[in-house]
Amino acid sequence: MKLIRIQSSNLNNSLVFYRALLDRMPQEITPSCIQFKAENFNLEIIESKGKHERQTNEFEIQDSFEVVKIYQRMSRFNAIEKMKEDCEVVDRAIGLTDPDGNRWVIGDPDVHVHFEKCYIELITN
Repeated sequence: MKLIRIQSSNLNNSLVFYRALLDRMPQEITPSCIQFKAENFNLEIIESKGKHERQTNEFEIQDSFEVVKIYQRMSRFNAIEKMKEDCEVVDRAIGLTDPDGNRWVIGDPDVHVHFEKCYIELITN
């Protein structure tokens, strides 16, 4: 299973963000580290003061309706980046940025997402 390691300047903020993103509690919480276990990867968030490298990761989901559910859970975090362009419909993939600037492609990793765009919900009948 793939291990994704990211650094966080504030583990409390990361805990709130990733608990909503992954829709689960972490496997382990220590004063300097949080570990989540997802279906396709393990996520390790390490507290790090000072400058750290930002990265882009993928959270592959094939079901568009599941992407919409994630978007609904994550909508309160949309103010992290300034929305500069027209909105896109939530469909096969969305781009999210965590409180430390790490980016996540949620959905189909082959879809090019624009992290600077906002999203509107897919209308389902």
